[in-house]
Amino acid sequence: RWLVYVYKRQIKSNVDKSSARKIFDLSLEYGPYRMRYSRNGRHLLLGGQKGHLALMEWASGKLKTELYVNESTRDVSFLHNETLFAVAQKKYVFIYDNKGLEVHRLKHHIEPLRLEFLPYHLLLASVGNAGFLKYQDVSTGQLAAELRTRKGCCEAMKQNPQTGVMHLGHANGTV
Repeated sequence: RWLVYVYKRQIKSNVDKSSARKIFDLSLEYGPYRMRYSRNGRHLLLGGQKGHLALMEWASGKLKTELYVNESTRDVSFLHNETLFAVAQKKYVFIYDNKGLEVHRLKHHIEPLRLEFLPYHLLLASVGNAGFLKYQDVSTGQLAAELRTRKGCCEAMKQNPQTGVMHLGHANGTV
């Protein structure tokens, strides 16, 4: 905590006044947390490992939605914009709206660990404990593809935003 205070004070002294006013603290108890910003950068989505979900407009500090699911959350991702978001929970991927209401349960995505949304393809990608990369077409609701990596559990997944190519990182060092 002390180290965070020192870094925050150091950053505040080295930026302009309008940027310094945007510095804020979050006291989060249900972590560790995964977080995502919306594509326009205005909204922040937080998912705590102990089941806490929060959607906020971070610039104004206004909390839009807060809910507690009764299972662990592993990753979060916005879909098209801040009105829908996906959560990788213990057993399945769930889609919620910005009011915190459950819209869909994606039963094909079993024990998901990481999520990525490909906005130009309208695909939600997930990878789980079994090592399957799955693509869900969010416009039709159909499972578009299921690819077996044959590398086991995958803890890291990121997309190249220019090409839409998914990069998976496995525990044995394989990418």
